[in-house]
Amino acid sequence: MKLIQSALIGCMLPLIAIPTSAVAADHLDSPAVQTDGRLDVNDIYAFQSPENANNVVLIATVNPAAGVFSPTDFSSRGNYVFKIDNDGDAVADEIYSFTFSRTRRGVQRFLVRRNGCFYASGRTGRTVKARGGAKIHADLFEDPFFFDLQGFQDNFQFTGDDFFAGLNVSAIVMEVPRSDLGADNIGFWVETTDQGQPFDRMGRPAINTVLIPSAKKDLFNVSLPVNDPANFGNDVATTIATLNGGDTATANVLAGILLPDVLTVDTSSTAGFLNGRQLANDVIDAELNLLTNGAVTGDGVDMNDAVFPAGFPYLAAPN
Repeated sequence: MKLIQSALIGCMLPLIAIPTSAVAADHLDSPAVQTDGRLDVNDIYAFQSPENANNVVLIATVNPAAGVFSPTDFSSRGNYVFKIDNDGDAVADEIYSFTFSRTRRGVQRFLVRRNGCFYASGRTGRTVKARGGAKIHADLFEDPFFFDLQGFQDNFQFTGDDFFAGLNVSAIVMEVPRSDLGADNIGFWVETTDQGQPFDRMGRPAINTVLIPSAKKDLFNVSLPVNDPANFGNDVATTIATLNGGDTATANVLAGILLPDVLTVDTSSTAGFLNGRQLANDVIDAELNLLTNGAVTGDGVDMNDAVFPAGFPYLAAPN
């Protein structure tokens, strides 16, 4: 194991020097989040449960390259907060907050509150059941994100090499009744806090990573989504225009769609990205095509390196 970790560290250390805007979906997306990978939100997912059409699955991953760059546990001094907007104003109406104990013998206890009230409790590595048939599982998993990072860094010269193959993340997986969220059409994002202070947040993939200027990435992560259009609308439109050959009109339209940074999903539909985000969705191809006006259609990585299980908790076992 130490030999494998040493080899991975040798391959990955050069990435520390690259601009954070070229890292991944949301892995290591700003200087501040690199201080504690346990609270760095890598990716989030939202989709109708394949096991029960009356349920919705919500997932957040943290700890980029868990066991190499980051630990494999959850922070005991932070909060992991799932926020759901059910009326389209980019303000949370339903809030699920997760807190974890310190690790003891490889296991952490966790507590889940819904809108401030007790909802569930359990241990990492075990599926916990909550009211209405809800299920929760927090553990180490294979990283479900797939992307040719090196090709992206090399001016879109993609070779189809999945940089994230073989890497792990920590993840919180929650499946709840759709009726608990107050509407079928919802917005979903995840925030983390460190000792009560805002630390990171994510909605759609790659918004902060690709579209927010380097000097504002930390600010973006601690800002409220509802304020995104006013705070970052011009920045996002400017960045998109540089990617699509100077088509400012289209860039302004896309900025208005992509902000606020909230992952929107119709939970009554089985469609994937841009309707929510399913684990197998090739979000990088979709976004590259969109942001470059079709000039770049894909990175050559079309699927995850591990097969996703059909049943809960839906993520593959760790490497």
